[in-house]
Amino acid sequence: MPLICRGHRNVYVGETIRSRVRIPLVVDSNEPEDIPERLRELGVEIEVRKIAPGDYVLGPVGIERKTLNDFFNSMVRKRLFEQVQRLRDAYPQPLVILEGDLAEISTFRSPQAILGALLVLETTERVPVLTTADKGQTALLLSILWKRQEKGAAEYGLRHKPKAMSLEQRQRFVVEGLPSIGETLARSLLERFGSVRAVFSASEEDLKKVPKIGDIKAAEIVRLSNAAYEGDQKHFDDETSDADS
Repeated sequence: MPLICRGHRNVYVGETIRSRVRIPLVVDSNEPEDIPERLRELGVEIEVRKIAPGDYVLGPVGIERKTLNDFFNSMVRKRLFEQVQRLRDAYPQPLVILEGDLAEISTFRSPQAILGALLVLETTERVPVLTTADKGQTALLLSILWKRQEKGAAEYGLRHKPKAMSLEQRQRFVVEGLPSIGETLARSLLERFGSVRAVFSASEEDLKKVPKIGDIKAAEIVRLSNAAYEGDQKHFDDETSDADS
């Protein structure tokens, strides 16, 4: 299926964004491994780390990748436009990649709802939607974007807090900073333990009771929560003692 790129005046893929000095394409650590592998094969300089919101970041461009199933499930759970709003708040140039065979839309329970949501994103929300056939084509699209980036593009914060978040959204935002925890797992953890503090204080055994939190994720969460800070530390009691003396 050919790659489709719908035109928008704010899309970061214009003729003027060629560059000799390129910043890395930042890839969220939760993305399938074959996409960053393919990006490396295509000569793209990448950096894999946790991103929230979005799945890929290139300067001011924040990109959310969704398969058709992801897109439909986000609609059913009424989270699609919340996710898009967070992307818009975090990055000057939000972009959605819809991955899959568009002919399959007719096989979903409510194809008209999917098409309606795409229409709203494009016309009302003014968020460009690019469609790709599969992960390989997604990697190809990202490589083209990376090779055409603007010289000296600034690297924006990768966990930029959107404006006017509710308490629930701020709590999820904090928990999403844990290793391999995205929005869905952050929500599940908070529903299970009831507070951010309780999530960070939970034992490995309790964490593993949450669906999709296996041994590795549980161990990583506990290790990070209990690890000493490795940066420079100021001991305020010591400073007070020095001042008194």
